[in-house]
Amino acid sequence: MADTTPHTPEKTGIFSRPIIRIGFFFTCFVIAVAVGVALFAAGQDGWNGFIFLCGLAAIAFLILYAIAAGETAGRSMREKAERTEGPSATDLAMTAMDTLSDPVLITDRRGSVRWGNPAYKSLAETAAGLGQSFGLPTIDRIWAGSGGGDGAVYRLARAASRGEAATEILPPLAIGEGRTQSFTLEARPLDAQHVFWRLIPATSQDATGQAVTADWSRHAPVALFSLRANGEIAMANDTLRDWLGLDEGEPLPRLDAILAGDGARSVLNSRGGDALARVDARLKARDGIESPVAIVVDWIPGKPPMARGVMYGLSVTGAPPGVAQAMGQSQSAGRTLDDMFATAPFGVVRLDMADPDTAIIEDINPALVQLSGGQAIPGVKFKSLFQWEEGESAAEAFDAAMAGGTELAEARLNTEKVQYVRLAFAPARGGKRVAYVIDVTAWKDLERQVAQSNKMQAVGQLAGGVAHDFNNLLTAIRLNCDELLNRHPVGDPSYGELQAINQTVARAAGLVRKLLAFSRKQTFRMETLDVGNVLSDVSVLLRQIVEETVRLDIVHGRGLPMIKADKGQLETAIINLAANARDAMSQKGGGALVITTQKVDADLVRQAGAPNPREGDWLSIAVRDEGHGMDKETLEKIFEPFFTTKEAGKGTGLGLATVYGIVKQSGGFLFAESEVNVGTTFTIYLPGHTPSAEEAQEIQQEEEAKQVEAPPADLSGSGRILLVEDEDAVRAIAAKTLIKRGYDVVEAADGEEAYEILEDDEEGFDLLISDVVMPGLDGPGLLEKARDMLSETRVVFISGYAAEQFSETLSQEREIAFLPKPFTLPQLAEKVKTILAGE
Repeated sequence: MADTTPHTPEKTGIFSRPIIRIGFFFTCFVIAVAVGVALFAAGQDGWNGFIFLCGLAAIAFLILYAIAAGETAGRSMREKAERTEGPSATDLAMTAMDTLSDPVLITDRRGSVRWGNPAYKSLAETAAGLGQSFGLPTIDRIWAGSGGGDGAVYRLARAASRGEAATEILPPLAIGEGRTQSFTLEARPLDAQHVFWRLIPATSQDATGQAVTADWSRHAPVALFSLRANGEIAMANDTLRDWLGLDEGEPLPRLDAILAGDGARSVLNSRGGDALARVDARLKARDGIESPVAIVVDWIPGKPPMARGVMYGLSVTGAPPGVAQAMGQSQSAGRTLDDMFATAPFGVVRLDMADPDTAIIEDINPALVQLSGGQAIPGVKFKSLFQWEEGESAAEAFDAAMAGGTELAEARLNTEKVQYVRLAFAPARGGKRVAYVIDVTAWKDLERQVAQSNKMQAVGQLAGGVAHDFNNLLTAIRLNCDELLNRHPVGDPSYGELQAINQTVARAAGLVRKLLAFSRKQTFRMETLDVGNVLSDVSVLLRQIVEETVRLDIVHGRGLPMIKADKGQLETAIINLAANARDAMSQKGGGALVITTQKVDADLVRQAGAPNPREGDWLSIAVRDEGHGMDKETLEKIFEPFFTTKEAGKGTGLGLATVYGIVKQSGGFLFAESEVNVGTTFTIYLPGHTPSAEEAQEIQQEEEAKQVEAPPADLSGSGRILLVEDEDAVRAIAAKTLIKRGYDVVEAADGEEAYEILEDDEEGFDLLISDVVMPGLDGPGLLEKARDMLSETRVVFISGYAAEQFSETLSQEREIAFLPKPFTLPQLAEKVKTILAGE
């Protein structure tokens, strides 16, 4: 049980303690009684001894009376002196500690509680729910439900044992009814054996200033907060609470709960630098709306480290008078700007009058001086810091900023470098006004990127839709051309023209495939791949593509992870990059083309610029050339469709857009680095894949059975085929071709008609050939709906465009075959012959 009774000054003297006085008097009384008994016994033999002993007893009683009288007189004199002189310094100190509003605790060096003031007792009862019967709890016991103080009590106790005073910010403490309170804990060595602890509430003044949210900063037009190294927000002003929709007293969430994507990780990883760190992120504000913000943090050294942060970028509804008042108070105290704004990463300027259109700058903070390139100095006109486009005026922008509406006032700084800012003004006081200038250049860049992304998405959707219909037309042309070639073989006058048609169709089909790759609408059949085998297979073709002046090197890293991708599409991406590298080096007379593979982790992919890469192993494929390189403006546009640096007629501008689409559809990332006259490096990052036992067995079987087989010489066969195709021309020529080769073909124009045929049919079908994308019931939907009726039927899907869900289905169901459009008649007959033969 801890001693919670306040100490009082001890009185000196042998009889200063009541227990000593009582013991002494009791002993004397026992001696006197014993002497009396002895005298009485001795009195029977002679009166002389009796009289002598009676005298001794009387003397003893007189001594006892004198002692008691002296003690009483001394106590009376001391009480009179205390009434005359007043309470002692110790009593006054203890009274002051009792009336102190901050909770105070005194412990010994071992942590045992020695004393606590009423404020501490009240906090213990409210937060810890412990009554006096349990004694006063220690601080870490009070914070047990809030993480135990994150070890702050232990660290401060260690500092006190070294004779040092220290402070730390504690986690927010739940104080009932869903409310929390933040404290700064201060520890000081009281003497060699005791430690003085003080809990400073967030609204109190702290000597360090770290835990105080002053009135002037609570309603600042930007969010101010303090942050722990583990991602907990220790304190925030009312602006941030308003953006998050939090009421006063509600607990603050962690940083990763309010920042989307990888924003919180980027902020926490900014530790270690001496300068302020800036991070662009997206804030999950109230109602789940994500808004782009810029965060500037200043890490304060210590154990553990803390950070002060400023967040800006949301709508500014006006600057409250608190800021102007605080700045006025700072000036009256002899300072030109408050310390907070003197180190703020956004611009703060005091104007000599309320109208900013004619106002002169009186004072500015260093951030605005740097932002304006040194143009913001006292004595110049405020509006001269900005430049205005045709039709814009400074007065209109300033009026909009002071109105505090939903339309934010933006301006461009009058600097060589393009910089956009947003303006906010505090209410005028004393005929003067304070202005805030916030850099939003990065935000404007992000807006342009989003607009460009939306434009590319629209182009992709258009390309995907056009490619689907165009593929059907190309398939019909190609199949009819093949039929005509059967009638007009080599030597026929029409043979050359028919071959020219076929070649044109092949070129058109290649262009459609690039459009589909760009729009990410290609049909992928994902499989587990060893990139070493893929590059080994494609290296023969790569050596044919590059010129003799180009040296091709393939360098593999160690421990490369397996990947899951479409082998054909991955080969297409690598070939396109190699072709671009060859063209870039041809202008310099050749060079080295190096393809490097390497195992990397998610952090490296994130550093390359990938948003939210999944954790685990990644595979990088870097294609580096020694060509002429590209400047920054060109590098920003290389993945746009139809953008090319080649001469007219020498490129479609879809090569890199195709690669980008293939990589993104494979779940990876593609980045480019280039330097003029040095070369360019394209790096593909693909997520690693750990194959299951079944996949590993299939890979092994495929490797063992891998051999080149000649296509069947005889393409005729037998069997019942249900052909489902919504394009009449394609369906007619395909059915005609298969019937000629001995098959029994039943046609259906869509999925609904095919389902009705399956329901009425009694013989059953050996093979289902179905288009994937059809109005109404599509191919995958037909397979799912009629799966019971197709249990013994083999399936071949044909399409030039398919949804992503079909690619997943195709990858999972290995028994389903696929024939991409446009295809030739021999390809169709060969696929049917192979499938029905069970190969």
